[in-house]
Amino acid sequence: MKKILILLFLCISIANFAQTDSSFFFGRIIDSTEAVVNAHIINLKTKQGTFSSSKGNFKISANKKDSLQITSIGYKSKIIVLKAFQLREKQNIILLEKQIYNLDEIVLKKHDLSGFLSLDIKKTPKDYKAEQVQKLLTDIKEMDLYAISKMPIGTNEAHLIKATVIRLPNYFEGFGIRTSSGANIAAKKTKLLIKKLQAQQEISNKLLILLGDDFFFNELKIPKEKYNHFITFCSHKGIYELYQKNEILKLIKILKDESIRYLKL
Repeated sequence: MKKILILLFLCISIANFAQTDSSFFFGRIIDSTEAVVNAHIINLKTKQGTFSSSKGNFKISANKKDSLQITSIGYKSKIIVLKAFQLREKQNIILLEKQIYNLDEIVLKKHDLSGFLSLDIKKTPKDYKAEQVQKLLTDIKEMDLYAISKMPIGTNEAHLIKATVIRLPNYFEGFGIRTSSGANIAAKKTKLLIKKLQAQQEISNKLLILLGDDFFFNELKIPKEKYNHFITFCSHKGIYELYQKNEILKLIKILKDESIRYLKL
C-alpha cells in the first residue's frame, strides 16, 4: 500500500513539474541586424508583462492560445498567438519590423544674417505700408484748416455733408438761414479727406493681398517702397472704382499699362 502511495505521489509531482515547465514561453526579439533591447512583452490574457534583455531574450508565463503583444520604440507592434509547440521550444525567434516616419518637407530660405543682434536688427524689413499711412495722416493734420475749407467738394463726397439747417426767425424780419462757420466747414472737409484717404489706403492694402507681392514687385517691377505711390499714380484711371465693382481683369490691365509709364518717369 505504501509503495502504491509513493508511486502515485511521484506521478503527480512529475505531472505538475511538466505542466509548470510548459507554462513558460521563451523568446528572443531581433530586427534585421541585431537584438531588440528593452522591448515590452505583455500577455493580453493574464495582463502579465516583462522586458527583453540586452541580448533580446525574455521569459513569460503563458499557455496555449494566449496572445503576446510585443512593442518597442521605433518598431511596429506585433501580436502573436501561442501554439503548443512554441511552449516546448527553448527559444522562439521573434522578428520586429522598424517603423518608418515620414516628416513634412521643410524649405530653408537663404538669408544674410550675421548672428549678431545689433547688426541683424538693422536688416529687419520696414513696414512701408504703415509708414505711408502714418505720413498721410500727419500731413493732413498739419494742413491749413482755412485752405481745406476752400477746397471744392466732389460729387462723390456730397452725400457725406449734413444738410443745412433752416430755422424760423425769432422776429418778423423774414426767414433766416443758419450756416456753418468756416472752422466747422474746414473740420468737416478734413474728416472727409481723411476718410477718403483711409478708404483708398484700405483698397491699396487689399490689392496687394489680392494680387500678391510677386505681381507688383517681380512682374511689374515696382519697388516695394514705391508701392503706395504707384497706386496713387494709377488712381486717375479709376482703379478704386474698378476694385469696388469687382472688375479685376480691367484693373490688372490698367496696372500693367501704367507700370510702364511709371517706371519711365
